[in-house]
Amino acid sequence: MKPTRLTQIILVIIGLVGLAILAYFYWQGDDKEDTGNDTKEKHETVEHSQYSGVDIITDTLEEETFYKAIHYPKFKEQSLNDAIGKYVSEIEQSFQEELDKQDIESLQEHPAQLYVTFDIYPVTDEVYSIVFEEEGYFGGANPRLHNKVFIVDLETNRLIKQTEIIQNTKENKEELHNLLFNGFKDSEQYSPFLNEDYLKAWIQQENNEFSNMYLTNQSVVFAFDKYEVTAGAAGMPEIELPFEQVREILSDEWLERLNEQDKTDSDESTEPNSEKNEEKSKEEPKNDVSENKKRVALTFDDGPHPTNTTKILELLKEYDAKATFFMLGNRVDFYPTIAKEVAENGHEIGNHTWSHKDLTTLDSETIKQEIDDTSEIIFEATGQKPTVLRPPYGATNKQVEAATDLPLTLWTIDTLDWKSHDPEAILKEVKENVQDGSIILMHDIHETTVEAVEPVLTYLAENDYEFVTVSELS
Repeated sequence: MKPTRLTQIILVIIGLVGLAILAYFYWQGDDKEDTGNDTKEKHETVEHSQYSGVDIITDTLEEETFYKAIHYPKFKEQSLNDAIGKYVSEIEQSFQEELDKQDIESLQEHPAQLYVTFDIYPVTDEVYSIVFEEEGYFGGANPRLHNKVFIVDLETNRLIKQTEIIQNTKENKEELHNLLFNGFKDSEQYSPFLNEDYLKAWIQQENNEFSNMYLTNQSVVFAFDKYEVTAGAAGMPEIELPFEQVREILSDEWLERLNEQDKTDSDESTEPNSEKNEEKSKEEPKNDVSENKKRVALTFDDGPHPTNTTKILELLKEYDAKATFFMLGNRVDFYPTIAKEVAENGHEIGNHTWSHKDLTTLDSETIKQEIDDTSEIIFEATGQKPTVLRPPYGATNKQVEAATDLPLTLWTIDTLDWKSHDPEAILKEVKENVQDGSIILMHDIHETTVEAVEPVLTYLAENDYEFVTVSELS
């Protein structure tokens, strides 16, 4: 029987109502799913750096079975951020896939860890090399290491391909092979571990885009992954080729650009601090400490931070308090003026390694590099050398101790500011645990820690504590 017009209208109405009901439950389901995903404790901060046009995003997440800390740059141009963001997402996805394969009990005993850090190398006023280093740890096994390079031109707002700098021709590859081979052979650190066949296979790849190559303002650098061209004992080797060695294989455009930069740099001093600064720092008197008062050492890890550290310095000044700041080398590189301000205010500066890796998982050479590079950049920024070392996570062993002459300093009170992000909870930890000679651990990278500093200072001052550096406690 042919349906009447009224029947057709009724069927249409019923259909629309049904679609509305389905849509309602669909969106309700999405809301529930989103709520479930938001239960993880995730912290993300965005900070300005000393490099023009470059901000820094820090993304941390801590769970019972894993911890990850990812640092990456943010630019004004969204297309550059999209490229970096895609790379970061791929790392996180790969980490999660590997995490899903692991035994849950093993992860509870040895939580997985993911660290992504980066260094910035200015090439010209508008060109930066961004060099990422990824480290993944699963169940106490050897770390998985990988480098990733981006060369960014902020003038044209695009990523520069390495093959624009050195074109992939037979002649260029032959010359580059000779330069890299000689670079490895001349290196006391890497020469014993070079696999010549691996190096030859790498250079002869048909579509080799030299994606592990980056520029500084003085050289071309090739950063290889662990095992890529050397034995594992070499770690992640880097071979630096000064511009004068590679001029014949550079493209005309980059030969001209780097020639201009080379002329500019040759007119500038490479010594940011004189020996007089070092001598002056040695002669500065230490904070007078009363023998009768109780003493406590406030310590701040993982900085410097461009705003939080400055706020803490103002609070410490109000209470005539001295503290110890355990700084990361890569943070000092981003914020040298803040590090200098800490030193100028009479506080002690400690070494917290370059990139906050668990030193007990590294070989001796890498441990030494993490510490020495940090000491060097602290001196460049402040004119002072660090006086103490705090290994990340408090993780140390005989190999770590043998890698440095700096005294290792841990803590007696962990305020758990990194976990609670609650000023009242931070103060509570201090109140319940402080005693004469306590070393209090906080982190000047958290805004909530800044909020806790004044009540902590007030409580300790009211209870007759004198604020000293960790070296003054010993």
